[in-house]
This record gives sequence, C-alpha cells and structure tokens, in this order.
Amino acid sequence: MKKSVLLHVSPNMFPDINVNHATKKIWKELSKGFDEYHLFARSSDKKYHFYTEGNINLHLIPTFSKKARSFFLVSFLTIYFAKRYRVTQMIAQCPITTGLAVSLTSKLLKIPFMTEIHGMEYLNLMKRKDVIGHFSNLYLRFVFKSSHKLRSLSSKMTELIEELQIESNIVEIPNRVNFNIFNNPKNHFEITQPINITSVGRFVPEKGYELLIQSIIELSDDFNINLTLVGGGSLESRYISLIGDNKNINLIKWIPQEEFIDILHETDIYIQSSISEGMPRTILEAMAMRLPIISTNVGGILGVLEDEHNALIINPHSVNEIKSAIKELVSDEHKRVSIANNAFEDVREKYEWNNIFNLYREELKKMSY
Repeated sequence: MKKSVLLHVSPNMFPDINVNHATKKIWKELSKGFDEYHLFARSSDKKYHFYTEGNINLHLIPTFSKKARSFFLVSFLTIYFAKRYRVTQMIAQCPITTGLAVSLTSKLLKIPFMTEIHGMEYLNLMKRKDVIGHFSNLYLRFVFKSSHKLRSLSSKMTELIEELQIESNIVEIPNRVNFNIFNNPKNHFEITQPINITSVGRFVPEKGYELLIQSIIELSDDFNINLTLVGGGSLESRYISLIGDNKNINLIKWIPQEEFIDILHETDIYIQSSISEGMPRTILEAMAMRLPIISTNVGGILGVLEDEHNALIINPHSVNEIKSAIKELVSDEHKRVSIANNAFEDVREKYEWNNIFNLYREELKKMSY
C-alpha cells in the first residue's frame, strides 16, 4: 500500500525539533494522519538543519535574509523535496511566499495541495487598483485556482473570498482551542480594581493598538484601568512614546503560555482592536477562558463572534467606540456574564482542538489530483 506523505511548506522560522512550542503541537496533530510528515521552513541562520521525531521531519532552509519574503526563492526546492520523499499531499502555508512553488510542484508531479488563508492581507491586495494590486490579483488567482482546496477560517472569511469570485474548493477549517491547556476559565465576573484589560497580538499597524492605547489613556481620567498588550514587534518604541509616563499600560514582548493563561485569568475584558485581521486564535482562547470580549468587525471575525451574543462588536479606527464598549461592559454586569458564558459555550461546541484537527486531517487526506 502506498505511503501517505504530507509536505507542509511554511515561510515561518522555527527552532530545532527538541524545543517545545505551541506550533509543535500542531505538527504532532497533523502528523497523526500520515505515515510521514515533512515541514519545509526557514532556518534562523545560514545553515540547513534537519531534525526528526517519530514521523515528523523538520527541514530548516537558509535564506538570504531574516525576512519572511526571502523564503520565496528557496521555496522552489519544494519540487526536490516532494520528489525525493514521494509526497502525496501538500500544504502551502502562505499564498504569496510559498503558493507559486507549491502550485508548480503540484502541476509537475501531480500532487494535490491545500492553500491556507490566515489573514485578509491577501484578499486586500487583490482589491487594490494600482500596479501592485493588478499583479497580486493575477498571481493569487493563479495560486488559488491551482489549489485543490482553499482553507478558510470562518464563514465570514468564506463570504469575503467568494465576493472576489474565487472558484476554488473552499473548506472551512477554523482555528481551535486546546482545552487541556486553557482549562481554568474565569468563574466570577466582578470588575476588579484596577480594571484589567488585555489584548494579544504582534505590535504591528494591523492590530490597531495605537487607538487602543489612546482610548485607555483617555479613560484613565475617569476609571482605575490597566491595559496589558502581549506580543512584541516593530512598533514597540512607537507605543512606548505614546504611553509616556502612564503607569497603567504594560507592554510584554513574549511570555510562556502558562504565564499568558495567568494573565487571561486575571483579565476583566479582552479586546481585539484590529483594523485588519483574519481570524485570530487569541479570540478563541479568550472565549475558552470565559472572558467578556470586545472586537472590531474586520476580516473573518464576524464568522465567529456575534454582536450582543458572545461579544460587543465595534467598528475599527474609532477611539470613541472602544471607550463606549468598555464603559458598557464595566457598568453592566448582566451583559458581561451573558457575553462571557455564550462565548464559552460557543467555543466548546465549535472550536474544540480534537474535532477541528480531525476535520483538518480528513480534508487533507481526501485530496486527490
């Protein structure tokens, strides 16, 4: 019987396989459905590294710089790896940096593949009216049309993909929560003093943190309120400048998952202030911790969150809407309880770790050329 071999092509940078991290848990889950699982990704130095653990094989490839886009050229080694290991299915983790190489490999070697869409930046590129938008539209349509399956993270994301008249075989495989890790949800909804507000995500423009910081600074005149931003990134110095001498805003670059869960457990309100987004897993983790959530209505978020049911939904780019939503939840305990409990029930029913990975593996294994 022919072996099943999955090749996962990702522009991300990973440590060696002996290091335990959140993404490694994903590798272990995907590998359960295949005789061999090969991950082809970016190394942190100028050397090739190969690691193996069970049926997981990690190939870390050197690139010309530390930026993810530098992976585009070396991604064409996908053809060599796919042929050498007799790959039967593939995943293109990023439509731009890995999509073309995987598409050509698929056509040359007759191997089916799934393209993943984790963020709205790809769809936004296709809507641009300039030269970059025109080229991106042609490029991404080729990748999507070549894909045997196109992974969407929510019903809203599917709707946005279909609006662009992309006719690929779209499958909804949402992000998921491991309840073995997020196993200690809040059991009270009294507002603490200070009021603790948390948001998680890279310090990049898309997360809308400048607006959130401004909102908290203005609310501090009337409320004893703390904001914790977890993520780190290129805009950290900008945020430090905006915060100034305010002692109620805390920036955290990176922490172990256990400490992150502790922060969520002490959180009164979770906020997703993004101005552009796919469907962040951090929202699901906040739901699993039974937190009242405020979120902007961007990307695929509305496929998971529903206004006044499991979150308060606001428009992006609005300091006033952020402030109004915070005030509403602070003053209305019944709403906090209702939103948090509904979010908790929804995430347990729809986004449980094992159920989602069973779906993920089955969709991959069913692909044929």
